[in-house]
Amino acid sequence: MHPAVKVLIGALMIVVGAYSSINFSDQLINLVLGGVGPLLILLGAFIVWLESDEWKMQRSEKQQKATGLQEQLQNAQSMRKDQKEQQREQAQTPQSQSQQNTVQTDYSQVVEGTVDEAKDAVRQMEDPNYDALIAAEQRDKGRKTLLQWLERQKE
Repeated sequence: MHPAVKVLIGALMIVVGAYSSINFSDQLINLVLGGVGPLLILLGAFIVWLESDEWKMQRSEKQQKATGLQEQLQNAQSMRKDQKEQQREQAQTPQSQSQQNTVQTDYSQVVEGTVDEAKDAVRQMEDPNYDALIAAEQRDKGRKTLLQWLERQKE
């Protein structure tokens, strides 16, 4: 369709709309007032839906945080249990105190640098004692990333 025809149709619609608004203003007001109620119902339902969804999300986030804290507590308890077992094993093995101190000192020196330096030093070791490395890291700095990496290497 030609643009001029479209312009004429648009102008005609404007004239008819203005004429009907003036002549039928009472009906137009009733039409607008009649549409307000359903519009408010739709907007209210939309708001209730959005807010209830957000409420559900907040509850699930709280549950996830609680679950995460429980997992951390369980991990800490298992690490303590492992440490106690290591201490029992060390007490049962007949090593001289000086040998034990030397091994602990060597492992303390291995983990005293940055995480990357410690990882490189462990990789260069022939047969590292991961339990002693973990114990040394827990005593010295307790960095989670290095502890997790050592646990994975141990497996």
